[in-house]
Amino acid sequence: MEVDNEKDLGKAIDNKEETIKVRGDLCPKIKKIWYMDKFLWCLCLGCLAVAIAALAAAPTTGGLTAAVTMVAGTPAAMFMGAPTAVTAVLMAASGSGAATLKQMRYKYRLEEISGECIILHRK
Repeated sequence: MEVDNEKDLGKAIDNKEETIKVRGDLCPKIKKIWYMDKFLWCLCLGCLAVAIAALAAAPTTGGLTAAVTMVAGTPAAMFMGAPTAVTAVLMAASGSGAATLKQMRYKYRLEEISGECIILHRK
């Protein structure tokens, strides 16, 4: 399966796709999440989980705007960078929440093809 946005990636991970080709601007953000130190990842995941829950509970059509508001000023935005944190929140909100992020890091192997293309292989 080929994806180029957070929504499709979240759904692909939840559907347990064997191979997911990620293209475009999403690649550097996914690599940043993937290669993050375990301790920092745990800290960020806690912050992101709160933002994901708040986004899911908010009756808004803002999507990206709401996600930016939810992560702004959190340690996740500081350590990952706001654009990567927003990507993580949107991806998780499209899937099964924080479990989608954990699946991506622990159930998939990342293969870097180029700066604009990565492939996630299910372990």
